Amino acid sequence: RGPLISVNCAAIPRELIESELFGYEKGAFTGASHAGKKGLVEEASGGTLFLDEIGDLSPEAQAKLLRFLEDGEFYRVGGTRRLRASARVVSATNKEIEELVRKGVFREDLYYRLAVVRVAVPSLAERQEDILPIARHFLVEFSRKFGRAVARFSPEAGEALLAHAWEGNVRELRNVVERAVLTGKGDEVSAADLRLGPGGAGARPAGTGGGAPAPPLTPAGVDLASIQESIEKRYIGDALRLAGGNETKAAQLLNVNYHTFRYRRKKLGL
Repeated sequence: RGPLISVNCAAIPRELIESELFGYEKGAFTGASHAGKKGLVEEASGGTLFLDEIGDLSPEAQAKLLRFLEDGEFYRVGGTRRLRASARVVSATNKEIEELVRKGVFREDLYYRLAVVRVAVPSLAERQEDILPIARHFLVEFSRKFGRAVARFSPEAGEALLAHAWEGNVRELRNVVERAVLTGKGDEVSAADLRLGPGGAGARPAGTGGGAPAPPLTPAGVDLASIQESIEKRYIGDALRLAGGNETKAAQLLNVNYHTFRYRRKKLGL
């Protein structure tokens, strides 16, 4: 019956996530409010706390969250008074959380505490019946946003939407429809407006080097590391072009957090 409080763990700096979740007392750190502040855990009391991108939570915040999940107790940053709150906790991640546990990046005990009920969300390509309804939703949204009287997709455009791989899931679909509404002509989105075919900006990335296919595996073997690096370069380069150079949007297209995107881009020299 209470509020739904949502927090993106990847969007808050690691040094601030604890104070955002659990609040802080006055004078807890430089710049802290004189009155202190309630955290999101307290704000969600009696309702639901949604932790998006839970895989990006810092080790310190993981420990505090585990304590809260175990007994409903927590301390504000800089505080000595034990507080209690009761909230439903829902978390989400696009990472392989089990792999993070194996690497010691994510606490195993917290993982099992969170994974009481798991819901695996299938990719858009696995939910073909959802593609056109979601695309029509975006069509209405962007027609209003850009002041365009675009009413429908042509039959050919609908077929192209259903045939596409949608490796970027709903974010990619949103991007494709937004561009089609912005750059298309008339009151109908054509297949050409979507640019999902070979060489199109919305197509499966063809790569900066002309989209050469990966070499086949032969008895002589292949250099898997160099193939992976080449593919990653292609996708990062194409994501940056689709996003107009905006790294935040490019990271969203690739379903990775911003800091991971920046790290990989720098490491690959892009």
